[in-house]
Amino acid sequence: MVNDVDIVAYRTRLGFETNSFQARIVLFFFGYCLLIFVHQSQFNAPSPISRLDCLHAIVSGSGLIIDGWATNTPDVAFARGHYYSDKAPGTLALAVPGFITGCAYLQVTHEILESNNGWLITSWTACGGIAILVAYGLLTMSLLLEQFTQSIVGWFTASAIWFGAAPLPYSTLLFSHAHVVACIAIALFALCQIRPELFGFSHRVIILNEKSKWLMLAGFAFGWALNSEYTSAIVIVCSCVAILGCNWRDYFWIGLGLAVPLSLVPLYSWFTVGSPFVLPYSYQASFPEMKKGLYAIGMPSAIVAYNLTFGSARGLFFWSPFLLCALLGYSRMLKTFPRLFWLTYATPLLHIVVISGRVWDWPAGATLGPRYLAPILPLLAFPCAFGLQRFPKIGMVFVIYSILITTLATLTDACPNFGFHPNPLFDLHIPLFLKGEFSPNLGMVLGLPPFASVALFYAILIGYFWYGWRTFSKEHPENVATKAQ
Repeated sequence: MVNDVDIVAYRTRLGFETNSFQARIVLFFFGYCLLIFVHQSQFNAPSPISRLDCLHAIVSGSGLIIDGWATNTPDVAFARGHYYSDKAPGTLALAVPGFITGCAYLQVTHEILESNNGWLITSWTACGGIAILVAYGLLTMSLLLEQFTQSIVGWFTASAIWFGAAPLPYSTLLFSHAHVVACIAIALFALCQIRPELFGFSHRVIILNEKSKWLMLAGFAFGWALNSEYTSAIVIVCSCVAILGCNWRDYFWIGLGLAVPLSLVPLYSWFTVGSPFVLPYSYQASFPEMKKGLYAIGMPSAIVAYNLTFGSARGLFFWSPFLLCALLGYSRMLKTFPRLFWLTYATPLLHIVVISGRVWDWPAGATLGPRYLAPILPLLAFPCAFGLQRFPKIGMVFVIYSILITTLATLTDACPNFGFHPNPLFDLHIPLFLKGEFSPNLGMVLGLPPFASVALFYAILIGYFWYGWRTFSKEHPENVATKAQ
């Protein structure tokens, strides 16, 4: 028989028995405003422009053929006499509603789609559509962490990762990495709900007919991560195995959820290169290195691994030092949640080792931080939350610093070129800030001077943290007691 106390505690952790629903809605809009506030003046980086080329081709009646735009980017596939975007199709599909909204705005304002302003506006609105998912992922990650730690700690941890790591800068460009982080967070939340024993409960309190729904949701979210970024498969497979174990019936429901979003991959390949069994990367027209190894991933490199973790140009911990709090939280996780410990410890290591094999272009273009390591962020959030709860003063210093340098880079230029800026924080971002040279943002759209527009961004950011602190700092005593077990 299920323990009634367990049911109340479990539902409290899911947010069903709290009065914070309205507060979470407010925080969602705060977070969304921050994610769409900035767009990059260099939005025409190879990967984003490859997707934009395809979107322009679709609305112009050319279908997926981008022959008329192929000179904009080297990230193209050439097959059957035509050029196509070589990117995974998930991000492209998610960007369509926002892009069409931008096109409608251009028609109303009598702006030409192919003008410089037309490209900027449609790129911005396309990112704005995807940012809805990213903002939802922030709240989901927060809610998931609150099931293991105090609410204020879980919310601060999620916020530090969203605004002090990859999700913020990549939400200002048509990259895949921001919503991949969000999708993995949503999937992990769903998976954890069918394993209450991970939270220390002695009874399985989930209703059985709800189990399939959670599993399909997890599969659906994982599917959108995978069809947007193929390397996220490492995190996805490890997460399913670690949480579900050998419950093979669960994988059936996961597979059903995966089916719809993952079907986009063979369909896109079929309509572009002519075969559902070959990725467009196999027809990459500009980089022959992509045809070596597993799409340019070869043997691991210790030097590249260091550059991706601690290097000043792209280092994960250089740009997001808050993630070092994981080292402070692992010991507690090993004692209390050993299954989650091994998932959140071993999987990021495996992912870094595999990605380090992409030696030929380890900086991954003109981008901020190690973008191919983005999928591990939701996993690192768990030990970071435990580290922040154990050492709040040290943790908050890292939170503030990570958010400060990430927002600085996002507001100035989230597309630093490694060849010109081996240490972009000091070579590029700080000089641009001191000169008052910022990327396009909503403050400028409203007619504010550059520094005033930046002040508006930080006012929204401060408002977001003030409101969250007011909401979560007073937690129900019974909830704190349960989480302390």
